[in-house]
Amino acid sequence: SMVSTQSTGGPRQPGYGGPPLPPDMIYKSFDPMECKHLFQRVTPEKSDAKLSQAILSKNQELTPSPEELSKLQEQVAKLTSVVDNLVVSPEPEIDIEEVRVVGSFKKGTMLAGHKTADVVIILKHLPTKEDTAKVMKVLSDKMNEQQTGSDKSTATPTDSGFTYTIGGNTLRVFLTTLPSNTSETIDPEKHIKLEHLKNSLAAIRHARWFEENAFQSSIRVMVRILKDFKRRIPFFKNVNPWTINLLAHHSASVTGTQLTIPVVFRRCLQLLAAGILLPGSASISDPCEPGFVKAHSFMTYEQQDELACGAQTLLRALAHGGFKEILGIKGARKVTFDAPVMFDGVIVTPSKLAYEKPVEQEKMDTAGA
Repeated sequence: SMVSTQSTGGPRQPGYGGPPLPPDMIYKSFDPMECKHLFQRVTPEKSDAKLSQAILSKNQELTPSPEELSKLQEQVAKLTSVVDNLVVSPEPEIDIEEVRVVGSFKKGTMLAGHKTADVVIILKHLPTKEDTAKVMKVLSDKMNEQQTGSDKSTATPTDSGFTYTIGGNTLRVFLTTLPSNTSETIDPEKHIKLEHLKNSLAAIRHARWFEENAFQSSIRVMVRILKDFKRRIPFFKNVNPWTINLLAHHSASVTGTQLTIPVVFRRCLQLLAAGILLPGSASISDPCEPGFVKAHSFMTYEQQDELACGAQTLLRALAHGGFKEILGIKGARKVTFDAPVMFDGVIVTPSKLAYEKPVEQEKMDTAGA
């Protein structure tokens, strides 16, 4: 199916943005799930039982314990009730519209040991740095009144709000405003930067979308596995959490079919290896942004190339039974897949990078430096 190359519905206005890409520059990357009928198998499919077991045991290791979650949930509940009370009976100069829990805690994709929940507070006006200090003081004071244990709390301002930490659990609080206010004039010296305000609003959209669309457990498993890749495997480090969410959802979604965990895992690597996050790919459209925004629009060409290349290497390692090394199962060799490795008598050599930086660009960069 053709994807429109226009970012909006109407014709592009002259002088706005670059020229539209020629239609052949937006391609749908190869997806084996959609082409099964074209590739008749010559041997029976191998059993995925061991891979399935390995993925589920890794997911178990990456999932926070009920105790860990309940301690964090307790702090989140305290904060949201304090904010809800402030909405009903406001303090002077603190006019809160609402509070939303977002991020991996809300989505149920948090990694064990992370112990951090993200909360967005929407103010009715543009938040200033002074507001941050006021909200932080009022909320941390009211939170401290509710704490029962002997743990001391700390509250620290950040560029986009503040953090509140107690007993090893952290609440990251982001301040933003109603979307209609973001068009007002923002003074970077006085206000929280527009970029931070927009990111916090996007986090609310992301949490809502995930809750409504990611109802299969395999999606959450895949998100955790990919987040673990991000920590362990160098070429995954530049993929942001929202792209991981979209990639996991896309890999698990085929109309009318419930895919098993090993199939979702393999398909995810196949899609990356086939270039779903490369330039010119129709990619995965970000469902939380207007127009056609690609899920990987924030990655440089080098990062996109590294990721596709690395996924090809992982896929070949997987074909030769290297799933324990890929998943980082306890007791398996530690492999970062940037050098040749032997699996079951076969040497898997990393794929070669394809992107070369244009020479003129380099000259211009050094001249401008």
